[in-house]
Amino acid sequence: MNTEQITADDIIDWNSLGDIVASFEKRGLEPRQRMGAQNERLLGIGNDEYIVVIEAYPDESADDYVPESTSRHTNIVASNDFERFTFISRIRSWQEQKRGNVQYQKFAFEKEAFRQGLDNEAQILQNINAIQYQSSTPPIERFRQGSKRALTYVRNLI
Repeated sequence: MNTEQITADDIIDWNSLGDIVASFEKRGLEPRQRMGAQNERLLGIGNDEYIVVIEAYPDESADDYVPESTSRHTNIVASNDFERFTFISRIRSWQEQKRGNVQYQKFAFEKEAFRQGLDNEAQILQNINAIQYQSSTPPIERFRQGSKRALTYVRNLI
């Protein structure tokens, strides 16, 4: 499957859930119609696994939208009128086999980083473009595996 890279211009144009979904279609993800709440869109990443794209309501933050399902292990939350984007992933820790111990990690950026051409723009794009169809590894784990600099953007929520 041929995939295209998501660009800075794509992110600057993210003004709706549909815009975000269209960008990830370039990465091979498949939109799922009629699934999710009114402020959500689902993207299939294969094997009955999904990424959920969510528009946070004005009185909510990205932390209000942690993934609760193993089949929907990553949420992309747009907040502040599509100016801030947060990727939140549910992470399994194979090193700590504790039952009921669920961890969440997040990666966030502001659209302003792309308008201003800040130093971390290339790293953010690399992390976003690591997401592709038919990969069961949560995107945050791919960020961690792909770059030491990306670790500066990842932190535990719990």
